[in-house]
Amino acid sequence: MKNFILKLINSVKDETYLYDENDIKSGKDMGVLCYIIPLIPYFLNKDNKFVRYHSINGMNLFIIAVFYYLFFKIVSNINISIFQVILSIIWLLLLILSCVGISNVCSGKARGLPIINKIKIFK
Repeated sequence: MKNFILKLINSVKDETYLYDENDIKSGKDMGVLCYIIPLIPYFLNKDNKFVRYHSINGMNLFIIAVFYYLFFKIVSNINISIFQVILSIIWLLLLILSCVGISNVCSGKARGLPIINKIKIFK
């Protein structure tokens, strides 16, 4: 299982070479915020490409989380416990993906999120 997770994380292309070293250093603080509240860094640091990259990833993650929440909120009214278990697993997965994004920012990497990187809602 551990090998599968590491393989999944490492399967995403590392695009750090596309970004200036100064953008990466100055954008780490706002980059972490991108996975908590993605809209604020997006509008405050439009000129920093590193922050913009991570805020787009954060917004895609946020939009997917909202869709899952709305879908399973409607479905969970059926009172079938399996839907509640699935919802809990998805929320855990989204939390883990957010932590992966924060880890990428802290290490100065421009690497997309596994699974979410293939679903690009906000570009």
